[in-house]
Amino acid sequence: MPASNLNKLHQLITSGLVDLEILTPTDSKRIKTEFVGLLENKFIILNYPSSKRLPASSDYLRDGVMVIVRALIEGSGGQIIAFRQQIMSVASHPARLIFINYPKQVQLFALRSQARIPTLLPAKLKVSDDRVLEGIIKDISLTGVMFDVRGDQQDEDLKNMQCTVILDTNSKDFQGEICSVKEHSSGVNCGIRLLASEDEMKAFMKEHFIDPSVLDMAVE
Repeated sequence: MPASNLNKLHQLITSGLVDLEILTPTDSKRIKTEFVGLLENKFIILNYPSSKRLPASSDYLRDGVMVIVRALIEGSGGQIIAFRQQIMSVASHPARLIFINYPKQVQLFALRSQARIPTLLPAKLKVSDDRVLEGIIKDISLTGVMFDVRGDQQDEDLKNMQCTVILDTNSKDFQGEICSVKEHSSGVNCGIRLLASEDEMKAFMKEHFIDPSVLDMAVE
């Protein structure tokens, strides 16, 4: 495995969602958590998942447990970074964090061709400065959406902002972060990373007659 793949770790975004698979002798558990940071050649730091995401988490997240970490690299055209390592330590102070041994190798995988499902869902985007922007959700995946905002919006006004995607009164609002902004002839496309769990996203898709089965990551 080329050592250069380790450089991909530096493309992970702080607070970005990662998929953490906990390996046990009999089965495995997959949960979503957030990437906190890294110390090169020492360790990777992840946020400790909430009890809602993983009940009885202390039974699974312990020193020496083997895990697989997967994350989407933003702006890579759909690449997933993946590595397998042991939990080094679980800290409780000043915050609950998971320290994972620094990987010796990193694998790259491409998402399946249908990783993003095209949609035309009218929605509103409320950004952290309290602006509410009208637009449509152009595509959706298990980790985010592409939101098309019509009108004159400057890139620097939106990128890296916290936001809420609001669909209608009967749907759950989704919290997220605007990770990319690209201008087009009549507005901008905002790539939004959502903080919702995989189960929440699948439930939302089913409510809107979207088949989430095509979104499985091609990572085994």
